[in-house]
Parts: sequence; structure tokens; C-alpha cells
Amino acid sequence: MSTLLPTRRRLSLGLALAAVLTGVGAYAAAAAPATAAPNPIPLTSPSCPADLRQGEADGCVTQLQLELNLTGARITVDGQFGPATDTAVRNFQASHALTADGIVGPATKSALDAAASAASGTVDLRTQCGDLRTGATGPCVSTLQTMLNKFNAGRLTVDGQFGPATDTAVRNFQASHGLTIDGVVGTGTKNALYASTPTPLPSGPVDPAKVLNAAKSYLGLPYVWGGGHSLHGEGPGPSLGTCDDYHGSTQPCPADTTVGLDCSGLVRAAFWFGAGIDLANGGDTSRQTLDRHLTPIAESQRRPGDVEYFGTDAHTTTHVVLYAGTDPGTGADMMYEAKETGTNVHYVGLRTGGYWYHVTA
Repeated sequence: MSTLLPTRRRLSLGLALAAVLTGVGAYAAAAAPATAAPNPIPLTSPSCPADLRQGEADGCVTQLQLELNLTGARITVDGQFGPATDTAVRNFQASHALTADGIVGPATKSALDAAASAASGTVDLRTQCGDLRTGATGPCVSTLQTMLNKFNAGRLTVDGQFGPATDTAVRNFQASHGLTIDGVVGTGTKNALYASTPTPLPSGPVDPAKVLNAAKSYLGLPYVWGGGHSLHGEGPGPSLGTCDDYHGSTQPCPADTTVGLDCSGLVRAAFWFGAGIDLANGGDTSRQTLDRHLTPIAESQRRPGDVEYFGTDAHTTTHVVLYAGTDPGTGADMMYEAKETGTNVHYVGLRTGGYWYHVTA
């Protein structure tokens, strides 16, 4: 028997889901990102048809897809009621003793609102959830995603599905809190989520110290070709890479099974979490050099927080490092770098001879 949600609760669910529906960047080598889904509209709003069915395309379908995902479906949230959404609706109906006809009428809306509201309820990760990792689903993951968004660790849709974007956000949070960067939400990560105070992403003039601290937090993370470029829907930060155009000496290619960062992925993450700037929206080194935040400078003008690109010319590049300044202990000029497959993000002596840029807000 379906439970009717009070109108205010239904609207609150819609507003909560709307608040977390955000876009993500795409790697330059990938296809152009799809058009963003329409803003969600509560299923019981007068703006939605009494019966939603295949062929509908609007914010009502966005809301439908978000709620279906909260209850266990794994469909793309695009506002398009296509075959995948139809199948998810029929599965939900069958599991809730409703006529499995793919039509989202009053009874299905009511049951779906109730199920989604229950699934998105807040739980205490420390006492009500075991270790969480890729593949986990349900209210524990929804709560985790909500908390990670508060810490600006990712730009997550709260759907109760621990996928690649949630994995990246967990690793970003772990990096920024000095935890082991493994993507597993165990006791240490849970305690840090509850004990720490969220702070907004930096804005305004670039503070090189914050950028360098962000880069430093990823020390020891594996180099991964394509890592950090939103190839699987993530935002900035550690991610699976790609074997497309991979020519490394390590064979077979490990990039699509390893989570980490490549050189431009490291620089992207450093400036996103250190300055709130997403260089080239996930693009490669050459695209980064064209970003409006970069100003070419002479090598003699370099200062900590500047970036150095290596290639055939200033905008045809294949590698980038972040200048860390002079080490107070050794007096040597240093850099943060993700160098190549088989190595980790490291802090090493500066190599020169590339093309230099200041990054400004």
C-alpha cells in the first residue's frame, strides 16, 4: 500500500534534488558534454502531466530520473523519458505491487516520492554504515554525497550510487585532510567528515600557498594517463584514466584500471582546490595554456605557484609542472609533478627550459 507524502515534503524533496543537480567538466579528448538536464520539477506539481510516459522531455522527467536513481536505478539524468527510463519505471512498479506499464501516474508518483524520500534520509555514517566504496548504494551513500558536497570535495548528484564521481570526491576529501587516499570511507574518513568544518572554495586573487598546499596533498598518488580529467563524469581530482592514445612503456596499459592523476590533472586539481579555478575545464596541457587565467611570462619572472609547460611551442605542449619555489632546507628550486606511468606525484628539483605562465583570477 502506497503512503502519500504531505505536499510540503514532496516539494522539499524536489528542491533538495534540484539543489544538487550540477554539471561537470569533460576531458578535451572526449566528445563534447551532453546538454545539461532541465531543472527538476516535483512530480506532483501542476506543471507536470498527470501521467508521465515515454517521449516526455522536461524537468518533470529530470525529477523522475533522480528519484528512480535514489531507489536503486542506474540511469542517466538527462530529462529525456526514453527506453532506459521506461525500463526503470516498470522495474520500480513491479517491485512495489503497481501495474508495470511504464506510465507514471498518481499511484506511481506517490510510491516513488515516498521511496525516494526514505532513501535520501540522513543516517550517521559512523554508527549505521559499514565501510563504503565504489559499488555501494542506498541512504549511507546519499548521506556521504551530501557531506562531501558541503566540503566542496566534488560536485555530486545525491543519488545514493557510489560511482566514479563519488570515488573522486572521497579521494579529494582524504587528500585535503591528510588521510590515506584510497577511496574507501572507513573509520578515519568518517570521523574526519564529522569532526572537520567545511570551508568554501577559495575565490578572489590567487594565493600561491593554497595552490601549492593542494598539490602537496596529492603526493604519493599514482600517475595515471588521463587521470583527473572528468573522463567518467567526475570533477577535478583523482580518477580512472584512459588507454586511448596511451604510449607508455608499462604494458598492458594500466590507466583505465588505476585511479590517480596525470600532469595536467594534478595542475587542474591544485588550482581548483587552491584557487577555485578550473583550468581548461579538464582539458589537456595545450588547452590549459589557452585558458584565460594564464599570462605568459619569462623564466626570470617565475615565482612560486607559476606553471611551466614543455612542448614544441607555447601552446603545443605535452607536460606541465607546478613551481614550488625554493626549498628552505636545501636552497634548491623545487616543483610538484606527475611525471609518467609507474611513478607517483612527487616533489623534486625544478627542470627548466619550458614555457612559463602566471595564473591569475
